[in-house]
Amino acid sequence: MEWKNVLAVFALLLLFAGCIGGDGMFQGSTASSGSGISAYPGAPAPAYADAAYDSYAEESASYATQDRMIIQTGSLSLKVPEGTLEQKITSVRGFVSTVGGTYTGVSYYETDSDKNYYLTVKVPPARFDEFVNKLKTIGEIKAIDTSLEDVTEQYTDLNTRITNLEAELARLNALYERAENISDILAIEREATRVQTSLDLYKQQKLDLERRSAMSTLRVRVYEEKPEVQTSLLLPLEQLAAIFLGALSFGIMLLAGAVGFLLPVAIIIWILWKLWKHFKGKK
Repeated sequence: MEWKNVLAVFALLLLFAGCIGGDGMFQGSTASSGSGISAYPGAPAPAYADAAYDSYAEESASYATQDRMIIQTGSLSLKVPEGTLEQKITSVRGFVSTVGGTYTGVSYYETDSDKNYYLTVKVPPARFDEFVNKLKTIGEIKAIDTSLEDVTEQYTDLNTRITNLEAELARLNALYERAENISDILAIEREATRVQTSLDLYKQQKLDLERRSAMSTLRVRVYEEKPEVQTSLLLPLEQLAAIFLGALSFGIMLLAGAVGFLLPVAIIIWILWKLWKHFKGKK
C-alpha cells in the first residue's frame, strides 16, 4: 500500500508539472503570433501617423507603441501678407515636394474681402509636422484641425476574410477538377464566381486602407486679405453722383414737358388778348 501511495503522489506531481508546462507553451505560442496586422504573413506593414500638433502628440504616440494603422486627415488655413499670394502658393507647392508629398485639386476663389487658393495635399505621416512647420515660415496659421482614425481592426478583419475566401476558392477549384456531372460543374462555377467577387471587393477595400494610411491628407487654404480702403469712400461718392445725375435728368425732363405744354397755351392766350384789344379799340 505504501508503494501505491508513493506512485499515486508521483503521478499527481507529473500531472501538475504537465499542466504548468502546457500553460507556458500556450503563452509562448500566443506571444509569437503577435497582434494586429503582423499576424498575417505577407501583409504590408501599416502606416503609422505621427502627431500633427501638440494636442495630438500623446494620442499618436500611444498609437505608435501599439502597432496601429492610422488614417490622418485635416484642414489648415494660412494667411499670407497682402500682395504675396502668388509667390506664397508657389512656396507651398515647393514644400509639398520637399517632404515627399503630392497635391491635387488646386482651385482659386476671390471675394470682396480676400483672395483664396485651395489645395488638397498628401504628405507622409512621419513628415506631417515638418510640412506644417514650413508653412509657418511664410504666413500665419489662422485655423488648423486634424483627426486620427484607427482602422487596425477593420484592416485585420479584411485580412481574415481574404484568407478564408482564398482557402474556400482553392477548395472549389479542387472540386471543379474532380467534378464530372454538368450540374455539379455549373453549381461550383456559380459559387466560385460569388467567392471571387467577394474576394476582389475585400482586396480593394484593403488596398484603399493601405493607401489612405500611407499618406496624410490635408486641405490647405492659402489667402490674403484685400485693402479695406479700396471701396469704403469711392462707392458712396459714386452712388451720390448717380442720384444727383438722375434727379437732374428727371428735372430737365419735367421742365421740357412743362415748356412743351405751356408754350402753345401761352401763344393762344396772347393771340386772344391781342384780338380782344383790337375789337375793343374799334368800339
